Parts: sequence; structure tokens; C-alpha cells
Amino acid sequence: MLALAERAATADGTMPLNEEAHFALRGDSAAHFLLPLADASAVVGYLHWQPAYRTAQLVVDPGHRRRGIGRGLVGELDSALRDARSSLTGSPGAGGEAWGIWAFGDLPAAQGFAAALGLGVARGLLVMERTLAGITAPEVPGGLTLRGFRPSDAAEFLAVNAAAFAHHPEQGALDAAGLAARTAEPWFDPSGLILGFDDQGLAGFHWTKRVDDTGEVYVIGVAPRAQGRGYGKVLLQAGLAHLAERGADRVLLYVDMAEPVAVRMYESAGFHVAHRDVLYAPDRQEQP
Repeated sequence: MLALAERAATADGTMPLNEEAHFALRGDSAAHFLLPLADASAVVGYLHWQPAYRTAQLVVDPGHRRRGIGRGLVGELDSALRDARSSLTGSPGAGGEAWGIWAFGDLPAAQGFAAALGLGVARGLLVMERTLAGITAPEVPGGLTLRGFRPSDAAEFLAVNAAAFAHHPEQGALDAAGLAARTAEPWFDPSGLILGFDDQGLAGFHWTKRVDDTGEVYVIGVAPRAQGRGYGKVLLQAGLAHLAERGADRVLLYVDMAEPVAVRMYESAGFHVAHRDVLYAPDRQEQP
């Protein structure tokens, strides 16, 4: 499945599976629908279903497209959801809860596929970027102290993350196992997970990520009690300065289109929209 994703990324210029899907391939948190060749020499279609978020990710081998593989995999998912719902209601063919399929990069082919299935835009993530030329360390306000992550910070970090992203279905669900998996990744740098403390404890954080020459604003969050004090801008600037010091020459981030305040903050910090990821869903979801 990873080899299939790499072939698609080479052809399309964007990865069809996100980080969450890659982590899930190692565990049992997701369901997998796949179509191998008749001789089982390769997988040519794969649909990743994340029941916790009721979202799917779909990839078809570039050499086997326009043969109904994607539509067939979506049909299998739809049938599975209907069967699962029927087992709960006792009513054959009962409709399921809302679900959607991510299109990373929202390429024209994905738009056409969604339209053919009667799917509409349900959610969007902007991918923004900027260069790191001229970035300097921020002026940290009195009462706020910045430092890198320590293992002993884990519980407090998870609590602030959950509070800051209570409205976010993926990031807000980060738990100890998820944190451990990410801190075990080759790219993890404790000094790049910048924590900001005030007299009440952890007030916010900026988790940066760097792969080769590209940095990422991986996650940035401020505790609800500390919002409105400008800590987000300070943490953002501190993270950008850290990435520049570590040799990154550009940085990107993902932000929900439904969060205009965050979008404006990033725009004021010199970011521009590079492309967007879109969650497509049935225009009229069947209700349970």
C-alpha cells in the first residue's frame, strides 16, 4: 500500500495518504479496502477508512485509473457502512452517519471523481507556505518562558492540546500513545517542540517538524485560558526561527478554512496559500 501511494505521489505531485493513515497502517485503528492484481503481484487500489473520524482516503495506481476501481472501492465502503448500520437497527439497507473522502491537493481528477459520485465540499484545509529568509527570534513578553519539550511535560502537553483543539476531530484526540508514536519518529526534535510557560503552567506550544530543507508548523496551540495575549504569534515566530536555525529554507502549514482568525494570523506572518485539501461528502447524508 505504501508503494502504491508512492507511485501515485510521483504521478500526481502530492501524497494521497496523510500522516494519520501512515500511522494507522502499523496498528488496528482503521479499516482497509484494497484491490490487488489478479496475480497478487501488486495492489492497484486502496481505500483507507478511519472510523473514529468517519473519513476515507483513496488511491488508485496511475496505470490502472479510469477502470472503475475507485468507484468500486467507495461502493464497498458504502455497503460496509450500511451493513454495520443494519446490524444495529435491524433494518436492512438503513442509512449510515455522515462520512467523507479526503482529496489531498484537490486535483482536477479528484474534483471530477467527487462530482461523478454526487459528493460536495464538506470541509477544507488550506496548505500555506513561506520562505524562512529574514526570520529572527521573537521578543518574548514578560511572564512567558520558552523552552523545548521534556518527557515529563507529556501529561500537561496533552491536556493543553485537548483543550486548545476541543473543536478539532483529529488533533484534539491526540493521546499518550499517539504522542509516543510521533516522538519516536526520525524527524522528532525535542527542542523543536517549543513550550511556553507562564505563572499558571503551560500556556501554549509550537510543535515544529523538519524534513530535509522543508519545515512545518506541525501544530500550534494556546490554552483557552491564555488566549488573547498574543502568545500564538510569539510561539509561531519562535518556531520559525528554530526551523531557520536548523537549516530549513521554507516552511508550510495546514489550517482549517473555517478558522479565519488563524488564517489571518498566518497571512500577517507572510504565509500564502499554496493549495488546499478538501473533504468531499454526499450532498445529502442519510440520517440514522
